[in-house]
Amino acid sequence: MNQVKVQFRTPQEVMDFTNVVSKYEYNMDLKKSSRKIVDAKSLLGILALGLENVLELCIYSDDNCDDVVKAISRYVIA
Repeated sequence: MNQVKVQFRTPQEVMDFTNVVSKYEYNMDLKKSSRKIVDAKSLLGILALGLENVLELCIYSDDNCDDVVKAISRYVIA
């Protein structure tokens, strides 16, 4: 499993993000806390977590997921 932190500022960014991650076969979740977890490919799920929050993206794969991280790099924060 790979994890990166992401942040969205506008609904358009969320829509662009879901369009990109939906192209990959990996299962992915976004976590706001240990109790709030949504499918990273769900537009409404991500919007329900709220904008401007730092979210943790979990990519479930044994493979190196650098291709996904590179594709969403504009949303990744340090």
